[in-house]
Amino acid sequence: MGKITVKDAEALQKSGLLSDSAVAEMQSQGFVSKERNTVRRFFKTAEGQWVEPRLYFRGSKDTTKSKKMESFITEYNKLLEKYTTVRNTNK
Repeated sequence: MGKITVKDAEALQKSGLLSDSAVAEMQSQGFVSKERNTVRRFFKTAEGQWVEPRLYFRGSKDTTKSKKMESFITEYNKLLEKYTTVRNTNK
C-alpha cells in the first residue's frame, strides 16, 4: 500500500471519510507522508542576481555522516542564517 499526502489526508478528514484518530493512526504507521517545509536562502550578487549556496560532500554516496561532518553542517547552517536572506519565490 502506498502513502498519501498530508493534503489528501486532511481533505478526507474534512469530508468526513476519516476520523481524527484514523488520520493519527495512519500517520503513526507511516501511511501519510510528512510535510516538507524547506526554506531557500539566497545571496544577491553585485550585479543584482540571486544565487543559492549549496553544500555537499563529494564521494559520500551511500555513506553515513561522521560526527565531524554533522558538526560542520550545523556550523554551516548557522552561517547561512547569519549571512543569507530568504527571497519570496512565489511569483
